[in-house]
Amino acid sequence: MNHTAEPTKVPILGKENIVVDYNLWGTYIVHDLLTNVPSATYILITDTNLHDKYFPSFEASFSEVNAQQKSNARLLKYRIPPGETSKSRATKADLEDWLLSDERDPPCDTKSVIIALGGGVIGDMIGFVAATFKRGIRFVQVPTSLLAMVDSSIGGKTAIDTPAGKNLIGAFWQPSKIYIDLNFLNTLPTREFINGMAEVIKTAAIWDEEEFERLESNASSVMAAIRTSPELGDQRLSTVRSIIKSLVLGSVKVKAHVVSADEREGGLRNLLNFGHSIGHAYEGILTPQILHGECVSIGMVLEAALARHLGVLDAIVSNGF
Repeated sequence: MNHTAEPTKVPILGKENIVVDYNLWGTYIVHDLLTNVPSATYILITDTNLHDKYFPSFEASFSEVNAQQKSNARLLKYRIPPGETSKSRATKADLEDWLLSDERDPPCDTKSVIIALGGGVIGDMIGFVAATFKRGIRFVQVPTSLLAMVDSSIGGKTAIDTPAGKNLIGAFWQPSKIYIDLNFLNTLPTREFINGMAEVIKTAAIWDEEEFERLESNASSVMAAIRTSPELGDQRLSTVRSIIKSLVLGSVKVKAHVVSADEREGGLRNLLNFGHSIGHAYEGILTPQILHGECVSIGMVLEAALARHLGVLDAIVSNGF
């Protein structure tokens, strides 16, 4: 994927570290990494489903830009099985042992940079590895799902699951960069797309009435596009490209603003948990048959109804859900 125009950058915690546009994967990201997140070693970590589709083109771009800049940086890769079960102590330990292995010659060190390519599972788990490896190394997020683009990749929350529950062991560890390439959405399955839209709706509902109304007015055209086959490739979202970018940017800007004001979830950031208290209860019982965004959707409806019952939400607003 090649990129010519300057992408949109969103500030978070005082730095323009979130980059949003189409066609970032490949040359743009490689050039930006070598220039702004310099290292002798980059480790791209993804799942086995994404590796064959996206790693070869990135490797080719890395070699090309690396040569142009006369850099001696190297690119390593590591694959994990897809799915929530990989977000575990065992997977984390396997990856850490691989990073520490003598086979990595020279070994990965405190100046190495991890590239997390994937959805929320990859971002959460790899972010936690980065937070703890050598007492903390730099990493960048490259989210490939809508849910990860608008939610989990932003804010520095990293974690793994345990038998006692989801995300119970983790750390706050901010990525050096977040590259949101909207082209990944062209191949996202319809159900996963709708799964991510739940977080887009949530953000608009808690923060921006105009954005919520814009979502309602564009719902039909967006749904028509995402219900087409992912096999259409770049043509799948061609009729709603500008709408999709606007919706994603709207959510990204709100979350970046909230995180910047309340990085460690001391108060304001709790707003982002709308729908999650009840939603997580459903998710804990029904996962993996039901997706996170689907649970949050149920949670938003029920929490709005509860708020109405308690007299803290106007009935007309509640009917908007």
